[in-house]
Amino acid sequence: MLTGVAGGLGAVLAGYISPDSFSNLLSIQLLVGSVIGGIASIFGTIFGAAFIELVPDLASKLSSAAPWAIYGVLLIVCMMAMPAGVAGLLQSARARLARISRQS
Repeated sequence: MLTGVAGGLGAVLAGYISPDSFSNLLSIQLLVGSVIGGIASIFGTIFGAAFIELVPDLASKLSSAAPWAIYGVLLIVCMMAMPAGVAGLLQSARARLARISRQS
């Protein structure tokens, strides 16, 4: 439902929507954002959106020669550290803390 509302508002803002409006790079970035954040919660999608918006800028500030290489390395590190995304990491941490508090 939220995606439909966002699409409708995007169409109103743009004034004209066509399949050419969305490039392959945008599709890949949206996929990366959903994988990094996790699709199980709203917080995960917000984190994924922040990741795809802020990390390329940070990478270009760190290195003007190879910003996409830094972005790729950060993406790989995040995927290895958090295979279920940030939302999955927070959910498992919450479950682990609940288990520890029950044992005490």
